[in-house]
Amino acid sequence: MDLSGTTAISEPGAGEMQVMETKSKRQPEEATPQSFKTYKRRFWILGVFSFLAFFQNLQWNLWGSLSESVDFVFDGFGSGTVAMIANWGTITYLLFSYPCAWIMDKKGIRVAVLIIVSSVTVGTILRAGSLLIGSDVLFLVMCHIGAILNGAVGPLVLQSSAMIAAMWFPPSERTTATGCGQLITLMGGAGSYLQPLVVRSPNPATKEEIRSDIARLLEIYVGVSVGVLVLVFVYFPAKPPTPPSVTSTKERVDLKGSAARLIRNTDYQLTVISMVFCVAVPSAWHTVLNYSLKDIGIDQDEAAGIGFLGVLSSTLFGLLVTRVTDILYGHIKVSLILLMSFDIAFFYWFFLLTWGCIEVTTWQVYVSIICGLSLNAATIPLFTQLAIEFAYPCSELVVVGFLTFGANALMMAFLFLFLIPNIGYSWVIYLLLATSCISILLLVFVKENYRRTNEDKEACVQGE
Repeated sequence: MDLSGTTAISEPGAGEMQVMETKSKRQPEEATPQSFKTYKRRFWILGVFSFLAFFQNLQWNLWGSLSESVDFVFDGFGSGTVAMIANWGTITYLLFSYPCAWIMDKKGIRVAVLIIVSSVTVGTILRAGSLLIGSDVLFLVMCHIGAILNGAVGPLVLQSSAMIAAMWFPPSERTTATGCGQLITLMGGAGSYLQPLVVRSPNPATKEEIRSDIARLLEIYVGVSVGVLVLVFVYFPAKPPTPPSVTSTKERVDLKGSAARLIRNTDYQLTVISMVFCVAVPSAWHTVLNYSLKDIGIDQDEAAGIGFLGVLSSTLFGLLVTRVTDILYGHIKVSLILLMSFDIAFFYWFFLLTWGCIEVTTWQVYVSIICGLSLNAATIPLFTQLAIEFAYPCSELVVVGFLTFGANALMMAFLFLFLIPNIGYSWVIYLLLATSCISILLLVFVKENYRRTNEDKEACVQGE
């Protein structure tokens, strides 16, 4: 360890290190393991970004856990409005996917993260400010605008995780780093289910009391977003001084070239479609979970507990899976099939509960939903790493972009269904089961190929 707080793979003298770093910059293809270094500050970078991603996702799921309260206080709110506000995240994601990828490619991670936190902050200020004016119509409009601003930077949030892992972390930590960024993002959903601790439910609370609670909550969010903006502005470098691995130094294929290659890559295409069917519907479902639970007699407060524990366990279990995957790398496909098989079993259990085949009890609802969501969330970083391995040396921006674009397209279609009058909610569990089964079937035909990892291993062997 040197005095700057970094962990070096070797300990050459200052002059030798300078020569080696210069050589690495000029001729990255000839770099040796002694040219690479990991920095402790990588955990600061990942931590700040992960919290920002957490907060951005919380704003996306802002009203789902408060459905009864906002329905009671504001004219115009209901399941359709709550779903539409959440759906702005998917709609804007599809519209801004390419512009965000271009920004990330041309301007780097620091600029991208500054754009994320600035857009989220403006959205929180608009919502909080409009509520103070006292017009329900203006507040509803600002909720939609805030959701658009929050959703427009969604592609940057999901693309940044894989880029930070590739640029700052060594091969033995990349899946874990990617998983932290992606899974802690899901924790925003858990955070949103804590909102009923601040905002009371109707009866016995009055409209004025609930309105005051919501105003207080939105003011807290303004303070948090401004605080994160300051942290990012003060210190969030674009890349480390010295790369952590040989593939971190290798120039990627440009955006258009990457897209052209991936369209012809059958294993990558199957992986993308499999992930889309696996994760899209459960991810969108948790934003409107209250309505499915209400059908079987679970009220807002109880649903908040289920939603919170579901997302919390999803994050913790997902992080455990990613760490095990890094330690025992090379078995991602088998891991995914096992996770999805158990996932289907728990969603089928919830299906039996919703249709009255099994008597509804609270513990069964908790277990079936929490375990189903946890297993499903754990597949996200594994799908991402498998896709990146297939696509290498294509740009991670395009790889993750295709994955998340497809997922958001299906999520958008799912949430639009709630706008159909009198559609009910019983159809949701059918869709959960159907998409999960399609996903596991497609993955069976994928042939594993760890291109990026194999190149790093070969470079290590040659350098010994």
